[in-house]
Amino acid sequence: MKVKTKTDSEVYAGRRNWYIAGFGISLLTLIISSLMALKHTMFGWEVSIFDWINGWPTGLQTFFRIASVAKEGPVIAVIAVIIAFILRHWRLAWRLAVSTIGGAALAFLLKHFIDRARPQGLIDHVNLRWTDTGAGFPSGHVAIMTVVMLTIMPYLPSRWRWTVPTGIALVCLSRMYLGLHAPLDIIGGLAVGVLVVTTVRIMPQALRVFFRLD
Repeated sequence: MKVKTKTDSEVYAGRRNWYIAGFGISLLTLIISSLMALKHTMFGWEVSIFDWINGWPTGLQTFFRIASVAKEGPVIAVIAVIIAFILRHWRLAWRLAVSTIGGAALAFLLKHFIDRARPQGLIDHVNLRWTDTGAGFPSGHVAIMTVVMLTIMPYLPSRWRWTVPTGIALVCLSRMYLGLHAPLDIIGGLAVGVLVVTTVRIMPQALRVFFRLD
């Protein structure tokens, strides 16, 4: 699968209104989910969704560990940047690096200030199939995977774009199946990812050129 390197003006042309809408929706979603996370509890709808996914057969454990990519979220970004670099897509590699660092930083700050526990710290009945440390909201894995997949999407041939929502969905499901994140953590991670990507895409052209993101 060959990815053609293009400038922002080529791959983003005519879609600015969509990116502005995505920015607004993701920002609002992140604000609301953050306020909910400050309650430091799992809501009823979260428990229902989490119990269903976390209760899937134990035989799926290996598959969902692979789907989660790695125990540490930043590994996802490193792999993506290395692949883009090896394929000599310098502009895409740089954009991936900057965007994922931004997403990881925002997720880290939210984790630090909100400090919402992971599911095992909020409810008793958790099938913990992997271990992780730190706060739960938002999911760093989901945030970084969302940034990576949405960043590369405009460069993929149409026949391969199904991999974008599929990859993001698998990471979302894996984090709940493994017992590491609650649904609100997943929503927060998605919001962080979309917010970072849309921020880059609606950034004034002068700034994109200055930061070498064009």
